Amino acid sequence: MLALLVVGCSPGSRAASETVGPSVDADAIPVVTTTTVFADIVRAVGGSRANVRSIIPPGVGPEDYEPKPADARALADARLIVSNGVGLDDFLDRLLSSTGSGGATRLVLGEGIPTIDVDGEPNPHFWLDPTIVKTGYLPKIADALSMLDPGHHSTFEANAAAYGRQLDDLDAELKAEVATIPPANRKLVTFHDAFPYFARHFGFDLVGVVLPNVGQEPTASDLAALVEKVKAAHVRAVFSEAQFNAKLAQTLADEAGISSVITTLYNDALGPPPADSYPGMMRWNVEHIVDALK
Repeated sequence: MLALLVVGCSPGSRAASETVGPSVDADAIPVVTTTTVFADIVRAVGGSRANVRSIIPPGVGPEDYEPKPADARALADARLIVSNGVGLDDFLDRLLSSTGSGGATRLVLGEGIPTIDVDGEPNPHFWLDPTIVKTGYLPKIADALSMLDPGHHSTFEANAAAYGRQLDDLDAELKAEVATIPPANRKLVTFHDAFPYFARHFGFDLVGVVLPNVGQEPTASDLAALVEKVKAAHVRAVFSEAQFNAKLAQTLADEAGISSVITTLYNDALGPPPADSYPGMMRWNVEHIVDALK
């Protein structure tokens, strides 16, 4: 009984069993997403017709997430399961293989989107480019919801179109902020390899990453090589995400003589306000990057 109480009170189990966001209709579609980022985007399209839950709680990344018993229960109740694919949330496949999906529809947002390959592997972090969310995610979400609730097809289409316009405005706003950075300073060194689509879209040079493989620390020679690369590029700041230990990022900065280390970015997961929505997360990241590189 004690074990069950501990599981029931854990943050991960709450994230999979609690509804987050505005009120929903009593007969809304039960939707489970792998991350809070996708939950927020699906909620924008579904509105009151989608009861959306995220398996992974805020502030936690998917690369090393360990599923909880409550996650299986949430999946069993879902009619739509939304993931990114392309290696980001493989834990879902393992979870479904052991528990089953209860006949739910699967939507893999990353399927069919052209990838940027890093070290021979396709990178999954499409959503850090808002234009990919608009053109690659929103139509798929609207279609999947419409298949399950055809009577509200027009609502889902209208919600997706309205959110797409919001993303257009967001994109213009963020590009204007990035334009205030001198071109020579638009260089990124990040903790893990989440920013290739962001860098391509907003015009940054992605100089390097501290941790090419999450869960596997770089060797001393790898870190030394990155230090020399960062020095040669005259990088002004090192960026890390709040979900990771900042020790390695600080070590790199110290070795390279960089005084600015930003450890509060979000990408795989939403954070506390004002980074608790997809647009809020994007604004938060750009604001901190711009402040550090001006």
